Amino acid sequence: MLVILGILTVISGTLIANIHIGERQIVLFREQAKVVSALSKAKSSSVSIFGGAGVPCGFGVHFEAPRTFIIFKDLAVNCQTADRKYSGETEIYESFQLDSGVAFDNLSLSDIVFIPPNPLVIITPSQDQATIIIKIVGGESSATVKINSGGQIST
Repeated sequence: MLVILGILTVISGTLIANIHIGERQIVLFREQAKVVSALSKAKSSSVSIFGGAGVPCGFGVHFEAPRTFIIFKDLAVNCQTADRKYSGETEIYESFQLDSGVAFDNLSLSDIVFIPPNPLVIITPSQDQATIIIKIVGGESSATVKINSGGQIST
């Protein structure tokens, strides 16, 4: 009887540990999808809102460690002289926070801006491809989002 009880305890402990790991993986991939969605929304907004009066010079996503990312409107009186980066709260279009169980790891960029009508893609600091790594806090698992200077988003 003690042997059976011991075996059941070990099996139960293993199942509970695996459920917890599975939950953290789900959170990780959900947050990766939120980042991809924000990048896609900024990209599509830049081409769908182009050309009207009072229209932003572009749309972008600003990243701040450890968990904040913001879709912003690049605002300027003259789009030829726009700074093509996030310049403060007046440019916020939509703001997001990653789940507290995950965080950005080694961000290689601060901003990515999509400038209509093409859209032209500006990554700050300048690079051909940026990699956004989201990592489970206190864990080894991570998920990546890559975006290149052509605007292609991949995971």
